[in-house]
Amino acid sequence: LHHTLTVHNMSDGYEGFLSFDWSDERWRTYLNGLYPPPNQEQIARFKKKWYKKNIDSSFDDSYEASRPPPSEPLPGPQPNEYGPLPKSIYHDGSRWGSIGPKATICFGAYSIALLMAVGSWAGVFPPHHATIIMVVAFILEIVAKFGVKLSKAYMHNVLVDDVGTMPIMAATVLMPGLHLKVRLLAVLPLFLTALLSFGQICKFHSGLPSIVRDFWSPLSSAKARKQVMRARADVEVGLGIVMLAGALCMYCAPITVILFWNVMMMRYMMSSWTQDSFQRIDNFLNPILMKVPGIKQGYQALKGWLYSYVDPQSKSAGKLCTIL
Repeated sequence: LHHTLTVHNMSDGYEGFLSFDWSDERWRTYLNGLYPPPNQEQIARFKKKWYKKNIDSSFDDSYEASRPPPSEPLPGPQPNEYGPLPKSIYHDGSRWGSIGPKATICFGAYSIALLMAVGSWAGVFPPHHATIIMVVAFILEIVAKFGVKLSKAYMHNVLVDDVGTMPIMAATVLMPGLHLKVRLLAVLPLFLTALLSFGQICKFHSGLPSIVRDFWSPLSSAKARKQVMRARADVEVGLGIVMLAGALCMYCAPITVILFWNVMMMRYMMSSWTQDSFQRIDNFLNPILMKVPGIKQGYQALKGWLYSYVDPQSKSAGKLCTIL
């Protein structure tokens, strides 16, 4: 009986935790102070610890609600059957050295794509031509590393790869209704992603001339990749803000802006660099806006509403793609 009551109390405490309003200013202030920004799995642990310390000291932060087993196995692969993520996600890119002619094809595609991007900024090519070539190069890399399959596990592995979401992002900026200067800016995050892959190919593809490998391979170092990834995240967030301003000024089609920000929600959930970019913006705006009466409450409400779309425990987050 005592055990039953204990389990019941723990369950009630967990229900209170799940129903807590996570747009609370105290939680948001605490979350904004975490550095580096935690990923979604880490956020769940931070929430439990913060809730126990600040809301309910009797809350058991190690408790997990039990789930009844399904009556029969669900069709298709289960989450734990996906196996380890592809080597390219966590490795330094040495996989390029083992796929032979595919690496050569990707090297050629990225060479053309990078030249087209520079040419578009110089006014030689239209920016949408450079974007299309970038998409082709990204798709060739995905096929070279993962092949072509029709399964949820395959889509999951592709989307968590560094180039996995780039064709989707490129598709949003290829839609009509964008100002020429916005299209030129939109080429930059694609260019930086292509540069990262190009550097890894040059380092590990033994079939390339040594002068090419020696010149470009420093881009594959951990330090260089981190700097480029951080710059790319800043550019993507900046592009989104520019597109919002463009929609208000009638320079960008609203549907294109909406689609782009849907991609950015996905980027936020998968990339700590994107989270860091938003956090630095908040760290800049928060001290200023918190001093303005009326604006303070509006800004906090806006942050809470936006965060609800990427919070895995929010009802709004359920509207996003379940592949991730």
